Amino acid sequence: MAKRQPARPAPNSAPRVTASQRAARERIENEPDIPRWVPPLVFALVTVLLFPEVFFQGNTLMGTDTLGLSYFARNFYTEFVRSSHAFPLWNPVILGGLPFLEGMHGDIFYPPSLALFFLDAKAMWAWKMILHIFLAGLFMYGWLRRGLGLRRGPAFFGGLVFMMGADLVSLVTPGGDGKLFVSALAPLVFWLAERAARNRRIADFAGFALGITLIVLTSHMQLAYFCVWGVSAYFFFRVWQIWRAENNGREVGRLIAMFALAGILGTGAAAIQFLPPLDYLRTTSLRVDQRVDESQTYAEATSFSLHPEEIVSLVVPEFMGASVTPDGPATYWGRNSIKLNHEYAGVIVLLLLPILFLRRRTPQVWFFAGLGVVSLIYALGANTPFFHLFMLIPGVKLFRAPSLIIFLYALSVCTLGALALQRLLTLRGSDDDEARAVSRYLWIATGITVLLAVFASSGGLLKTWLTFYNPGERGAANLVNNVGNLELGFWLLCAFSLLTTLWFTGIRKSLYGARIAIAAIAILAAVDLYRVDRWFVKFTTMYNDEAQKYGFFEPNDAHKFLIAQAQAGKHPFRVANYDGSTQPLSRNTLAIHGIEQVGGLHGNEIGRYAKLIGDADASAVFQNLQLLDLVNAEYIVFPGELNADTGPLEKAFVGTTSAVYRNKSASPRAFLVGRVQVLDDSIALPAMQSGRIDLHNFAIVADTSPELATIQPDPRGVVEWTDRNANRVKLRVQSDKPALLVISDNYYPSWRATIGGKPAQIHRTDYTFRGIVVPAGTSEVEMYYDASHLRLAAITSIVLLLLLTGAVVGGMIRGPRRELDGADKA
Repeated sequence: MAKRQPARPAPNSAPRVTASQRAARERIENEPDIPRWVPPLVFALVTVLLFPEVFFQGNTLMGTDTLGLSYFARNFYTEFVRSSHAFPLWNPVILGGLPFLEGMHGDIFYPPSLALFFLDAKAMWAWKMILHIFLAGLFMYGWLRRGLGLRRGPAFFGGLVFMMGADLVSLVTPGGDGKLFVSALAPLVFWLAERAARNRRIADFAGFALGITLIVLTSHMQLAYFCVWGVSAYFFFRVWQIWRAENNGREVGRLIAMFALAGILGTGAAAIQFLPPLDYLRTTSLRVDQRVDESQTYAEATSFSLHPEEIVSLVVPEFMGASVTPDGPATYWGRNSIKLNHEYAGVIVLLLLPILFLRRRTPQVWFFAGLGVVSLIYALGANTPFFHLFMLIPGVKLFRAPSLIIFLYALSVCTLGALALQRLLTLRGSDDDEARAVSRYLWIATGITVLLAVFASSGGLLKTWLTFYNPGERGAANLVNNVGNLELGFWLLCAFSLLTTLWFTGIRKSLYGARIAIAAIAILAAVDLYRVDRWFVKFTTMYNDEAQKYGFFEPNDAHKFLIAQAQAGKHPFRVANYDGSTQPLSRNTLAIHGIEQVGGLHGNEIGRYAKLIGDADASAVFQNLQLLDLVNAEYIVFPGELNADTGPLEKAFVGTTSAVYRNKSASPRAFLVGRVQVLDDSIALPAMQSGRIDLHNFAIVADTSPELATIQPDPRGVVEWTDRNANRVKLRVQSDKPALLVISDNYYPSWRATIGGKPAQIHRTDYTFRGIVVPAGTSEVEMYYDASHLRLAAITSIVLLLLLTGAVVGGMIRGPRRELDGADKA
């Protein structure tokens, strides 16, 4: 066995300091730190100040994605569980049906989502988002305080800036709950990784594994993927430090093996949220065929990147403007087609950050500077040639929107800003070289910001910028709206820079103590961030009136008519919705009220259905009404009454905001067919979309089977629905001949069928639907969703969660291990 080498200091881990620096640090360390209760209390108060409309006016935080899908998905989930006392395996309400768990309907296993069963989904949404803003501050504080060993004051400053960053708070507008959750959890995962590297105990690696489990359970796989990138880079950085300090290859190998095992076990503990969706994405989802060639793959992977305007806006948030301007016209003139968030993480931390490079540059500083820079380069996507290298990394091609990695940039700059503040506090009353260098830097930075503000106010900055970039007609109009804000933004930058410089001058002259210095810089940073955050919070709460208009929370009169038809009839039907509520609000508005839709919004629906139906608008309805017949579109909703010849459509109801027409030619949800033909999908799809096939009496099947030969032409009979819910359906079929029972619900391999209690085969029919061969006479047909593969994933999750939790609890019972000396500490 290799002999453990004594610890030795790593290079640059203990830089030489002068006598005056040492005295200043000792004085600061002997000063009282801020009380322990201050950070959580201030974080809570700031959270209330950020969201007064929610706390005091009862508003919600329904962002665009929330209105588009998330609210419907969570509401469907909780209502089904409450009414059926079972887990929904299938979502039959939108897009011809799709698997609930595999199709990814959100963070249904994420622990805070349990609140869905105690709160209304609408109310719960706001509180869950707000809770994670607060937790982001606490986790960042814990990472800086316990992970990196900073004093409470600088750690409090870092936590406050991180939780108030517009990159985090602005996610309420697009309804990016999963993005917000991972961003908030990222400091916690870094903290757990640091504990594992420092203590090297099984219990600490188990705790890190549980952190990985949490980010996977948020169900936002892209940000979870980025978070694993960041924390893995940090852990290997720490292993490098340990190797340099101890020169023990075996110990380093053990740490790497334990880290890898922890990652595998952590992901395995989230298997129920990870493995079934992964298989679905690779085999059935519409995303399977979204990318045809490498150029399309690259374009898709780099869509919604940051552009040069957004990079400038990391310093001057007003520079690119915003699409969310509740008090005026849109001002966003950037290159993305839609921009509902902001990446601004604050300018105060950016002003403090260079101070770390003036003197005593530590490996820790270099690491987080590198992580921040690499994150920005990735976020720029195709705007740099480096993204071609990122494309070589497994998994990158599966995602788009490189800008989502910005939370790692925010974590990095907030960490560096807190480190810089701690160093600045050691310079109180000092006049040594470092203090003078910091003072020179801050005055030079202030001078540069003054020149920039003058240049921007003269119009020279925009003229120079526009020589390289043409914003187009829309962008140019928005830019005109934004000129005043842009100029103001540069003067605010100048003001914040000057105030930061004066603040440090006060520190250097000992005009106030450390507590006042921390309070002053924290207030300055909070004011800087609050001005941006409020754009997005105010805009988001404005959605409530629009949602009410289209019957989002409460059904309008047209919805009530359709609900009454569904309750009165004995057979299911679908509705094609073109009532004008699709932009910007939900295309799932009907589904929220239990009305089954032909279309809807999901983004991960079954690929064949998406290809067959497409994203049809109202004009396309009349071009291929036969497809709507096939999918059982018995009713069609329009914004108002139709003036043109309606053909097979008859007016059924006219409400205050929309009109409902009945489609007399619609096929029943289940019907008998006596003629079938086996066709390859490449032929079947265009044949069905051509409108030349009588799909009422003729079916296309995807497989060959001897029982298909038993079908006889022109069967006559009756199909009756005897029981139906999301997971199981029963039908009574009477037919005078052997026939194919066509059910216009999406085919999926997990569905099983029985006839009279005996197993029956389900054939993929009419490209994406189901078909079952029934004999002559009366048959009891049952279809049920086989969840055996989900049970295996659930058992895996439960077992690993118990093992990891047991390891953590066991470590707590045994007590903390003495921390190791030397450079293995950060």
